[in-house]
Amino acid sequence: MRRISSYQYFGCLESCSSKSHAQRILILGALSKSDLFIEHLFESEVGSDVKNVMNVCRQLGYTFTEKESGTTMSAPISFSSMADTTFSIGESGFALRVWSTVLSAFLDDYTIKGHKTILSRDHEGLIDSLKNIGFNVDSLNYGLPIKISSKQNRSEILNINGSEGSQFISGLLILSPFLERNTEIRVSNLTSRPYIDMTIAVLKEFKAEIVNNTDSIFQIRGNQKLGVNKIGLEGDWSNMAFHFVGAALSGEVSVSGIQIGSAQADKIVIDVLDSFGAKTETKSSGEIKVTSASKNPFQVDLTDAPDLFPVLSVLACGANGESSLKGTHRLINKESNRLQSICEMLDVFGVQYQLEEDTLLIFGRSSVRGGRVKTYNDHRMAMAAICAATISKNDIIIDNEECIQKSYCNYFIHMNEILKNES
Repeated sequence: MRRISSYQYFGCLESCSSKSHAQRILILGALSKSDLFIEHLFESEVGSDVKNVMNVCRQLGYTFTEKESGTTMSAPISFSSMADTTFSIGESGFALRVWSTVLSAFLDDYTIKGHKTILSRDHEGLIDSLKNIGFNVDSLNYGLPIKISSKQNRSEILNINGSEGSQFISGLLILSPFLERNTEIRVSNLTSRPYIDMTIAVLKEFKAEIVNNTDSIFQIRGNQKLGVNKIGLEGDWSNMAFHFVGAALSGEVSVSGIQIGSAQADKIVIDVLDSFGAKTETKSSGEIKVTSASKNPFQVDLTDAPDLFPVLSVLACGANGESSLKGTHRLINKESNRLQSICEMLDVFGVQYQLEEDTLLIFGRSSVRGGRVKTYNDHRMAMAAICAATISKNDIIIDNEECIQKSYCNYFIHMNEILKNES
């Protein structure tokens, strides 16, 4: 439990590394079966989701050596024997959906387990997708652990329903260049396209060839020899969004280490802050500065960036009037049922809202009353509630601060810097 009093943003931060980018680099590094230096990757600074991906790589035989500017990922001499074929992905939905196919490049049979919030999530869509493309899957009531075995003769054309998100598709894109045959992935109901674009961008950094002449068909030649000696890890737009929103609500912050040209979906937060009336500035040094100014209601479609829902709900509380956040169907099967969690948080804050089809309408009054917020062990709900203290009349209390370690190991170190500058 942690109590947060009202505060104002003021200061400069260096972005933590991108969880999404790091996971993709590590998994592709494992598949390339060669040594790789990853700039800006430090295990002591990444969240538990990235640590768990690193641990799967260790189980495959990789070792990690930290240096001054990053970490060397060293391949084993042989991949032929593996004593333990049960792999833990922690709470990471991305790791689960990607490793579920990618591990077939190393093993014919394997088991994936997890812990905490992922044990209560619905994996029926993933299991059905695996079966539909030729994997044998054994699971009790669609829960973890799941036992997976790979058939030798799967189709070269894979038809995937993308309505549940992009992560399983990312796994297939990552695996396909390493298969003996060519692969064509045909996706219906494609969502979260920016995350697919990020996966393709990282694949191309590893020198992969992918043909994507239409939005929903991906053609990948098999037997590609992928690998690079060195790759840079991006800063994290998803986590920096909490600081940018906090500054837009009250104060100012400058953040270095993130790229305005990134493929990360959550960089749209800057467009939303412009609509809100905050002052945003990209400096010649690469820093991005956000300063509180006007507080206008806004409209945004978050179908392709659902992780922004909790923090932009807080931004809508700080607006003067009715804001519209579209894409609520993407919130049900996250670390918590985020639609329920957000609505409960708004009730605590005394902010009126309304649900209409796929949209959450929030009637902001520039402040919230504070109170006890239940996080449901969801890192983004915890950080959103803390962000709301910038406009709160009373203290905000969250029931679990440890869940933030999932994605943002140094969050409270950065927040202490902000609070020190404020005083």
